[in-house]
Parts: sequence; structure tokens; C-alpha cells
Amino acid sequence: TSTGATLTANNLKVLDDGTILKSQANLVGSLGAEWSKTALAAVGEILDRVSAQARASKVVEVRFASEGNDAPLLDEIKARFGVTLPFGNGAATPVCIAHCPEPRLYDLVAFLYAKGRDTVTAARADYVFEAKNP
Repeated sequence: TSTGATLTANNLKVLDDGTILKSQANLVGSLGAEWSKTALAAVGEILDRVSAQARASKVVEVRFASEGNDAPLLDEIKARFGVTLPFGNGAATPVCIAHCPEPRLYDLVAFLYAKGRDTVTAARADYVFEAKNP
């Protein structure tokens, strides 16, 4: 705060360089409070966005050309590399999309090269929303 009252009240101090590196926030709600539909919807959106960002931070979206019936290939990459197929197995689509754990990314790329896929793209998603939130 401009007066420093919050810092003093919480027994905090200003860092020497004046930079706060990272903070954590807690979302707290009273079980006894009367929550309106609007308030519940707002909290639901917040939690959905937080979960989507957390989910997205752990994966890289990988795209590669389909060669027709890719169901066996997609089953294999799910088993070997821990990928998820956010839009189903997509065996009949021109582009296959998989979400791969970052540590397994190049293993998956090398595997796809070996399976004849000449171009593989990988990109970060800002959010990965799923209807069921943990």
C-alpha cells in the first residue's frame, strides 16, 4: 500500500531491491454464506480458468499429418508417451492433435519421424479447458 499499513499489519517488509518475485493467492469461501447464482458462476469460471492454465502449463500441443487410418499409431503414442487426444482419435482428419507431457516431447517427435511424419509442430496452449474439473 502507499502508506505501508498492510505491510506493517501483516509483519511484512519491503525487499531491498523492491521486487516481489511471486505471490500465491488463496480462494476462500464461507460454507455458511448464501451464494447467489451469479457469485457461484463467477467462482466456477475462476476455478475453471485456473485449472485450464495449470493443465496447459504441463503439456505441449503437437500436430502432425494424418495418413488415413491412424488409430493404431494414436493408440501407440498414447501408451508410449502419455499423450492425450483432446479431440478424440481423429483418425479420419487431415491433422492429428495430441497433448504431450513436455519431458516426452522430443521422444514423441523422433517417434513420429520414424513413422514417416516429415513435419511435426509443437506449440503451447494458454488454456486447456475440460468439462470435468478435478
